[in-house]
Amino acid sequence: MKVNFLKLFVGVLALLLSASGAVAEDLKEASEEVRSEAARKKLGEKPGALCLYVKGLCCPSCAIGIRKKVTKLKFVDRKEFSKGVDLDAKTQLVMIGLKAGATPDNTKLARAIEDAGYDPVHLYSLTAGKLATTPISAKN
Repeated sequence: MKVNFLKLFVGVLALLLSASGAVAEDLKEASEEVRSEAARKKLGEKPGALCLYVKGLCCPSCAIGIRKKVTKLKFVDRKEFSKGVDLDAKTQLVMIGLKAGATPDNTKLARAIEDAGYDPVHLYSLTAGKLATTPISAKN
């Protein structure tokens, strides 16, 4: 019995250690250069969406908390992406689908992301092929 328990314990420990290594790999922040290029591409493909950098995103499950908070906002088009939200953990970018003709409220968006436990940093916009960043904050 002790030998089987020991094997089970070692197996579980090995699994946990290998999983923590995978999580540690996911935690790496993308460089601003990589993130900007990804934002440029995403906005080029979906010009009517919002793209923002959210610090702290480390895995696809982060989208669950963000999605729960952001989909409650009136300007979010829940038919876009997955209930209005697409997340790229590799670049820490969040895309938000917007309803046609809706004006996004950046303060409410930032507050929803903070309420989900993450730190909104800035919005990206693409005008005439040029990428611009705008700070975003829940404090206004």
